[in-house]
Amino acid sequence: MLKVLILHKSNDVQAYRLASELSHELAIRGVEVLLHESYKLRMEKHIAAVDMVFVIGGDGTLLKTARLFARVGTPVLGVNMGRVGFLSSIEPEQLMSCIEPVLNQEFHLEKRIMIDIDVIRNGELIRQGTALNDAVIKTRTTHTININLVVNDRPYTMIRGDGVVCATPTGSTAYSFSAGGPIIDVSLPVLGITPICSQLACSRAIILNADSRIVFELDSEYSTSLALDGEETLVLIRGDQIRIKKAAITANIIQLNPISSSEKILGKSKQIREA
Repeated sequence: MLKVLILHKSNDVQAYRLASELSHELAIRGVEVLLHESYKLRMEKHIAAVDMVFVIGGDGTLLKTARLFARVGTPVLGVNMGRVGFLSSIEPEQLMSCIEPVLNQEFHLEKRIMIDIDVIRNGELIRQGTALNDAVIKTRTTHTININLVVNDRPYTMIRGDGVVCATPTGSTAYSFSAGGPIIDVSLPVLGITPICSQLACSRAIILNADSRIVFELDSEYSTSLALDGEETLVLIRGDQIRIKKAAITANIIQLNPISSSEKILGKSKQIREA
């Protein structure tokens, strides 16, 4: 019997109603259903127990869920209850008509690159993490900071400004895009390095092979932080190294009607203008 987990955004009445309707429709088709608020998700209880996950919420909810279930390769389908829904496959009004195609596995499964991040201080590993979107190093003050970039053991450049974003193709539409970085097709095996408010005219976004060994070294006394997918903030000190490489696992995102990220941006921009 197919076993499905439905996660809905916490404290969202519309998301809960849609999740409940979906649960009923799946149950009458003989599917075993688990229904939970997103904040109740627990790895040891749910991660190995289901064949598929529906996420009814915004990109933040879907991001966290996809990152967790990447560990066991479980497919995740996002139903957008947020503003843009870059990771989501469908809008709420499309959900009921998509049940049969999903159960019949009539979809495209995108394997999204993820990155592993190690933080080294005085030669010792002090923090490890994995991100689906990005790793962001950013000043916590009004002062600019210096960050040395080393690629494949060779000095590459020095970034001076408010910080830097190392983004996967999935994360290229997030902070990296806001900072002036390019939109990267999710099928490409690359990573984007985007300076934040650079003081150097020659400092621009760069694209690197995803298999590159990337090291950022903080060369500043000003308070600086590291965030992974917008979470897990760590305060950095001068000399800290942030080592980044492609993760061995991928996030498995279900897409029923795949469109490019640039098409989503243009579509949402049009909706905002017409609103």
